[in-house]
Amino acid sequence: MDWEQLHTDLQRVLEDLSEKNRRAPIIVEGEYDKRSLRALGITGDIRMINQGSTVFGLCESIAAHHRDAIILTDWDVRGGRLARQLRDGLAANGVRFDEDLRARLTVLCRKDITDVESLHGFVERVAERASSGYRQRPSKRWYAEQVQKRDTRRRSQK
Repeated sequence: MDWEQLHTDLQRVLEDLSEKNRRAPIIVEGEYDKRSLRALGITGDIRMINQGSTVFGLCESIAAHHRDAIILTDWDVRGGRLARQLRDGLAANGVRFDEDLRARLTVLCRKDITDVESLHGFVERVAERASSGYRQRPSKRWYAEQVQKRDTRRRSQK
């Protein structure tokens, strides 16, 4: 995937996140995650897990005011565990949750960053590289396909 395509995909995910955040709070792990989302222009309700209450307590407070929530924990092992606890807690309180945005960001950022707090810097780097026309090096698969095409041409010429 080149930088322009990655930039387009990231912008699409961030637009979806901003749109959904108008109706539902985003649940993040800590203060730096919240700051990163604010720097990206997310203006809605953002709730932090690490505020001294339990995960289930947070789920109950969200259930008191909202019918939906967006889970956006880091995409590391700890973030996965927290996402599972949040799913269970929100479901127990009758709150619908959206993990699709987390999954989409995980796929787009997996090789470069593993946390929400790094997202703002990553988006800026991608935008800079996309605007300068910089392209990623082709993957090993691309090289393998080129060799295969070359070998096929050589065989057909014989």
